Amino acid sequence: MGNSAIAHLEHPTDPYLTMDAASGALGMRQDIPSGDGSLVGFALTLSEPVVCNDSHAEKRFRTDTMISLGLRSGVGVPIFTAAGKAWGVLSIHSVEARLYRDEEVSFLSSVAGIVSAAIRRIDLELQLRRRSTHDALTGLPNRTLAYEVIDSALDRARQQSGTVALLLLDIDDFKIINDSLGHDAGDRALVKFVERLASAIRDADTIARLGGDEFLIVCEGVDSVAHAEELARHITSSIAVPFSAEDVPIPLSASIGIAVSEPHSTRHELIHRADLAMYRAKDSGTGGHAVFDPTDLYDADRIRSLSIDLRAALRADELTLAYQPLVDIATRKIVAVEALARWNHRELGPIEPSEFVGVAERTGLATPLGAWALRTACTAAARWRTFSDIVVRVNVSALQLRDPDFPTEVASVLAETGLPAFALGLEVTETVWVADTERVADTVSALHAMGVALLLDDMGKGHSSMSYLDRYPIFECFKIDKSYIARLPAPRARAIVSAIVALARAFDVTVVGEGVETEEQLDALAATGCDFAQGYLLGRPVGAGTIADLLLGDR
Repeated sequence: MGNSAIAHLEHPTDPYLTMDAASGALGMRQDIPSGDGSLVGFALTLSEPVVCNDSHAEKRFRTDTMISLGLRSGVGVPIFTAAGKAWGVLSIHSVEARLYRDEEVSFLSSVAGIVSAAIRRIDLELQLRRRSTHDALTGLPNRTLAYEVIDSALDRARQQSGTVALLLLDIDDFKIINDSLGHDAGDRALVKFVERLASAIRDADTIARLGGDEFLIVCEGVDSVAHAEELARHITSSIAVPFSAEDVPIPLSASIGIAVSEPHSTRHELIHRADLAMYRAKDSGTGGHAVFDPTDLYDADRIRSLSIDLRAALRADELTLAYQPLVDIATRKIVAVEALARWNHRELGPIEPSEFVGVAERTGLATPLGAWALRTACTAAARWRTFSDIVVRVNVSALQLRDPDFPTEVASVLAETGLPAFALGLEVTETVWVADTERVADTVSALHAMGVALLLDDMGKGHSSMSYLDRYPIFECFKIDKSYIARLPAPRARAIVSAIVALARAFDVTVVGEGVETEEQLDALAATGCDFAQGYLLGRPVGAGTIADLLLGDR
């Protein structure tokens, strides 16, 4: 029997009475046979009280067990679950034959009810405890239990002069699955991923799901940082093995941040360090890992500080836009300007756009920053168009393109500023478009239907540009990445640029060469048949007033 307890109770009128509590798996106990092999087994099978006045005269079930134990009579009362299923039996026995009164059977039934209620309460407490400490989807420990595991591991490490490593794992591009296939498919993909992840760790390690697509692996007995990296590499290679045919795409890569404990490390400190390392791993590309470095703390403090200041600067309208001209190579006339955000920090001075835009993307400010840039640029362009046919181009972020309300926002800005839709171009970088979700496709299609020009930036920088142009014939212009322009007029670079321009002709789109800094580069670009150019040679980013003067001069 799986779980049983036998208690000998002194009865006030019968000192030889015994009470036996037995669970359902009676077949595992040789001394208490199941079914009709014993009183207890028979009561469990019938799911109702069974009275045996004399074991020697009993015909319904075998009494070998009772007789072997010197018991002559007894009563067995089932113990029921909340669903009404008998799972155990509470019984009393006597060494003498006797008649059991109804009130005795009733009393025993009441005791069985109390036992059942107590067991149900214990089971419920266990269930509630599990729900509060485990993830409902994957069954893994959740954040609460993970913290307990880390605290215990650090205590043991201090006592044994050992080391604990935390591996914080974030699935790469998991949002694509959720956005394109739905959350149900995302849940199924996560369960499959967890199965692969669980098979990749050591038996002594603990995996917890912190939320979303983020997991924490607690590793004790780690000898060194190199050992922790070896564990991370094994996990990376294990999850990268392609799955057999599945109904949903399963993630095959993740970014891992590693933090290894020191003698006085705290749980909060260790998790924070793993988190910082994970972000650095993500910045380095997909499927990699990074070990915490003290400089990460400086980076995190700067990001936190800049995000606070950037939010304040947006509220106080302290950012500005600079505008860089795009010129027609054949006429050298300005045909468009690209709006570029600039931030002159009150204390730190000018902040590089790549830094504060990155801070905005990591701290939830990308959308308000993008909304401000769009409105400011459209307002300026509407003024310029009173004396020029200039168009303005504004960069959009991934968050804006994933927002189903973004086309409505653009329409509202155009209506308020009076700028025609065809005079606005939205530049989509390939790194943004690579998400390629249904939501992004719907957004850009809605923008195209409004008459807003769509431009694909960084053409040739990644591997998917050509397929985008083929699948989504809504782009009317793309920019050749400046890394190709920088190598002009070298023959190989000229051949690549010529091929890109020829591709543009085949797709009936115009093409811009960006990053032109010398006359030689411009001449080589012109020789390929490229339409437009942008770069320091043709005009640096300047304020709105200077652009107005340039446009008046062109006129």
